[in-house]
Amino acid sequence: MRTLNMVESILILFGLILFGVGSQVASLKTNVPWLQYAGLGLVFVVGLSDAIYRLATHKSFFK
Repeated sequence: MRTLNMVESILILFGLILFGVGSQVASLKTNVPWLQYAGLGLVFVVGLSDAIYRLATHKSFFK
């Protein structure tokens, strides 16, 4: 479980960096406008999959 949490944290951090770079760098914003949405999508998918996994295995969010 600890390894899974580290992987999730890294993926969420990577998604947030993608979103930040995609929305703040002007040249990327014009040439690659989907980059910020890809970052948000990655964060959403990882968070949703974590929630489904915890519900399916009856793991608590607060432990």
